[in-house]
Amino acid sequence: MTWQWDDVRFFLAVARAGSLSGAARALGVGHVTVGRRIALFEKKLGVTLLNRTPDGFATTLAGQAILRECATMESAAIDLERIVAGRDSLIAGSVRVTTTEALAYQLVTPAVAALHETHPELRIDLITGVRSLDIARREADLAVRLARPSAPDLVCRKLGEVGFSLYASRRYLASAGVPRRGQGLTGFDLIAFTGAPAATSPFFMGESLEGARVALRCDNPLIQVRAAASNVGIVEAACFLGDSSPELVRVWPDEAPARRAAWLIMHPDMQRAARIKAVSSVITEAFRRQRRILEQGIAAG
Repeated sequence: MTWQWDDVRFFLAVARAGSLSGAARALGVGHVTVGRRIALFEKKLGVTLLNRTPDGFATTLAGQAILRECATMESAAIDLERIVAGRDSLIAGSVRVTTTEALAYQLVTPAVAALHETHPELRIDLITGVRSLDIARREADLAVRLARPSAPDLVCRKLGEVGFSLYASRRYLASAGVPRRGQGLTGFDLIAFTGAPAATSPFFMGESLEGARVALRCDNPLIQVRAAASNVGIVEAACFLGDSSPELVRVWPDEAPARRAAWLIMHPDMQRAARIKAVSSVITEAFRRQRRILEQGIAAG
């Protein structure tokens, strides 16, 4: 019996996730399929690669012996797919774009909607959230992020800057008072991220958070703004998002927004693909058109 590259893919997924269900989610298949494929792979090789433990699956000595080679095979397969895809001349097929919910709502979705009218064969898979996906492993083709990645082998183009300010409801500020700029947020309730990258710090416009209470943590900025509008506390939000909520006001309306750079990120092998160029162009143009709103907020538009 001969084994195939696809068998290695299933083995790596279980080894990394430590469970059949975690591997199934990563592979987009059912956990029964994963278990069956692992059993078949072990039968083909004549060894046991994974042992079930109370904490999940652990690689055996045989599994550990081939783990590095399997990862090398995976990297080579991904490189092959990317190099071929990067020379595609058709504006068709799928493009995976990852960004935050706020930038997806304000910038990316309207941009790709206009592109769909002229290129209906193009499909955008939009993945939102603060977690950075691996461009090199083709978890995404394009990323629009407020943190520049440290990987040196990626193409990073600065789109511009996004302004951030502190927001709260009028009711909350009437009850808790207005914090004084430069004197920290001691005693105030905050709405924060659970997993925002350190590259986007400092948070809360650089104010000291010592003595502040984190009332809610959430990685979705739209929900954060909704929580602030419901009088939960103070949130640091993109000005275009905070200004759009009629229940919110800027805590320091005379203070200029804090700005963070926005980056368009892709792998160099993919930048020549026609569909990648088309999507990156409409996102870049959309940022150019909305530059004042993105930098300063809705009032600037």
